[in-house]
Amino acid sequence: MMNNEMSFEASGQKFATIVKMMAQRPVAVLTRYYSDVLERQLDSRQTWALIWCQIAFVATVFPSMSLFLRALCLAWLVGAVLKCREVMES
Repeated sequence: MMNNEMSFEASGQKFATIVKMMAQRPVAVLTRYYSDVLERQLDSRQTWALIWCQIAFVATVFPSMSLFLRALCLAWLVGAVLKCREVMES
């Protein structure tokens, strides 16, 4: 029984590593793209801040939803923009 648990944990760790590697590739491409557009070198943390702002913007502007949910999305957008400004200045 112990062997099965250990092999399951090892395969779970391999899966997590593969997923992490697959997620890093698009972020690296976006980091290079944003760096070119902004004409300054960005790191992955700054890229994630920009991605987070874009997702918040889409959630706020495009879907039709109740006024309460729109207000929550607007608060999320404002928070994301403030965080992005903070990250970009560092």
